Amino acid sequence: MGNDTISSSIYFVMLLAISMAACVSSFAVPSSAKSSSSSSFSQEAEALLNSGWWENFFSTKHCDLGGITCNRAGSVAGMEVHSFYYYSHESHGWLSNMSWSSLPNLEYLDLSYSGLIGGIPGEIGTLSKLTHLDLSFNFRLRGVLPPDLGNLTQLVHLDLSGTDIRGPIPSTIGNLRNLIHLDLNSSNLSGSIPPEIGNLKNLVEMNLGLNHLQGPIPSTIGNLRNLIHLDLNSNNLSGSIPPEIGNLKNLVKMSLGLNHLQGPIPSSIGNLSALTYLSLYSNQLSCSIPPEIGNLKNLVKMTLALNHLQGPIPSSIGNLSALTYLSLYSNQLSCSIPPQIWNLKSLVMMDMGFNILNGSIPTSIGHLSNLTHFYLDLNKLNGPIPPSIGKLSVLTRLFLDSNKLNGPIPSSIGNLSVLTYLSLHSNKLNGPIPPSIGKLSALTNLSLHSNQLSGCIPREIGNLKSLVYMDMSFNVLNGPLPSSIGNVSSLTYWSLRSNKLSGCIPSSIGHLSHLNFLYLNSNKLNGPIPHEIGKLKYLFELNISLNSLDGPIPSSIGNLSYLTHLSLHSNQLSNSIPDSIGGLSSLTYMSLASNMLDGVIPSSIGNLANLTHLDLRINLLTGPIPNIICGLKNLKVLQLSDNLLSGHIPGQIGGLCRLEYLGLGRNDLVGAIPSELTYLPQLEYLDLSQNNLFGKIPACLCLLAACHTTVSRFKSQIDLSMSVRMRSQAQVPTINATSVSRVSFSSEGSGCTPSYSIIVESVESENGLCPPIK
Repeated sequence: MGNDTISSSIYFVMLLAISMAACVSSFAVPSSAKSSSSSSFSQEAEALLNSGWWENFFSTKHCDLGGITCNRAGSVAGMEVHSFYYYSHESHGWLSNMSWSSLPNLEYLDLSYSGLIGGIPGEIGTLSKLTHLDLSFNFRLRGVLPPDLGNLTQLVHLDLSGTDIRGPIPSTIGNLRNLIHLDLNSSNLSGSIPPEIGNLKNLVEMNLGLNHLQGPIPSTIGNLRNLIHLDLNSNNLSGSIPPEIGNLKNLVKMSLGLNHLQGPIPSSIGNLSALTYLSLYSNQLSCSIPPEIGNLKNLVKMTLALNHLQGPIPSSIGNLSALTYLSLYSNQLSCSIPPQIWNLKSLVMMDMGFNILNGSIPTSIGHLSNLTHFYLDLNKLNGPIPPSIGKLSVLTRLFLDSNKLNGPIPSSIGNLSVLTYLSLHSNKLNGPIPPSIGKLSALTNLSLHSNQLSGCIPREIGNLKSLVYMDMSFNVLNGPLPSSIGNVSSLTYWSLRSNKLSGCIPSSIGHLSHLNFLYLNSNKLNGPIPHEIGKLKYLFELNISLNSLDGPIPSSIGNLSYLTHLSLHSNQLSNSIPDSIGGLSSLTYMSLASNMLDGVIPSSIGNLANLTHLDLRINLLTGPIPNIICGLKNLKVLQLSDNLLSGHIPGQIGGLCRLEYLGLGRNDLVGAIPSELTYLPQLEYLDLSQNNLFGKIPACLCLLAACHTTVSRFKSQIDLSMSVRMRSQAQVPTINATSVSRVSFSSEGSGCTPSYSIIVESVESENGLCPPIK
């Protein structure tokens, strides 16, 4: 029989004994007491009536009311009510509506889940015979715990969990020496745990979790030698774990997680030989894990995660043969993993991630045949992944990423037929991806990025029909994209960026109808962008830049109405920008730079109302800058440099009040610089160089960037080199000049009154080269 069953039996027997005693005491009523009894019964009936808690009171005897139990003498001994008539009269739902002093024989009171409001009246302390008090899960029960609760010295069961009771636990709680069950969890209690709690030597279960309790755990807790269940989790407790905790030799479950406990785990914890559950996670515990923890041979679950524990994992942990759950995540544990840990054949979950463990993963890992979750990520492990990992036939999650593992991915990994997560990224793994990976039919997440994997992507990847996430970026994979990828129709994220992949993008990509993110950038892909890409209607981000793709941008791209990020730059794309581009109504970022696109900028681009970044530079675009671009009020970056654009700079650009970067250099633009450019309050960079502009530089243009430079933007630059034949009117002496190579600003202040300098370099005047003017 388990310890939990024993504790439940003890508790039940004690309650039964108390109830029987109450019944025996009520068998005989002396005749001399009949008149006084009649009077007291009248008082009880009146108390129940005046509470307003029962609807049909006048047609029913008070002992026949719902939830009321009377003893043989006709006195109220029990009240168990979970819904009251007061739901239609909310003002009746107060505990103070009941005259508790009129119920002197009440032994059992359960009003849990009854919707009570208000506070707990001190008068409840007059119930001197009360053994059971449960007011739990009355979420609007507020106020503080009255010290009068300490008068209920016969109390065996006290449950006030799930309420909004605030303030401290009164020290008078130490008077409840018969208490077996104490549950105050999930309230708003504050203050410290009173040391008088150590007087409750009959206590079997104590739950004070999910409150705002502060200060240390009192050492008197070591007096509770009958305690089986201790829960202090999710408070603000501080100080060290008292060594006296080791006196609780009957303890089966201890939860101290989510506090601010400091210092070492006391070695006396090794005395808790009955313990099955130990949670100390998310504290500030330090020093090493005591080797005495290996004495807890009944332990089933242990979590010490999210602390500052240091040093090696003790080899004695290998003694915990019943352990199924082990979490040491996010500490500062070092050295190699002790070989004894691989003897824990009952383990189902092991998490030792985010430490500084080193050494290799031994072949004995294959002994953990019950393991379903295995985390060794974010350590400094080296050496190969042992082939014996393929023996973990029930493994569903394997995280070995962010280490220094090298060598190939073992082909035996294909034996993990129920694996759903495989994360091996950020290591030094090399060699090809084994074709056996295609056997992982349950796999949903595959992360192999940031390694040194080479060779072709195996066509067996197409067998992973449950795959949702796949990232193989930042490797040296080569060869073509397998057409079988089209079979992985559940894929939502696919990244192969920064490899050496070549060949065409397969048309089967159009079958990936659930894809949200596609990154194929920085490879050697060639050929056209397949028309089928327009079938990816749920795509949010598309990046196929930095390849050798050629041909036109397919008009079907306009079907991608959810697309927010489109990056096709640095390819060899040609022909005109399709008019259908205006269908990308969700687009915020578009870069088509560094291609061979020609023709005019389509007017449909004005439909992209959410666009913040538009980069069309280094193409062969012709015609004027369309006025409709000036309607894109969210633009921060407009880069049209290095094209063949002609005509005037539209003055409406001055309406782009969020614009920070404007590049129009190296085109065939003519006319004057529009004065509206001075209306751009956020502008940091302006390039109008190498055009055919003429006339005056607007007087405020030279001050624009400096005037609106914030403290975090110390440098702004305006480049007008070889762009104007003008007469400068910036706040410097008048210069008769035919070109100004560079005007730059350096701001040292902030707001609109900065300290700035204007430097006009290499000014060519009508009479020759003028010196710089400062």
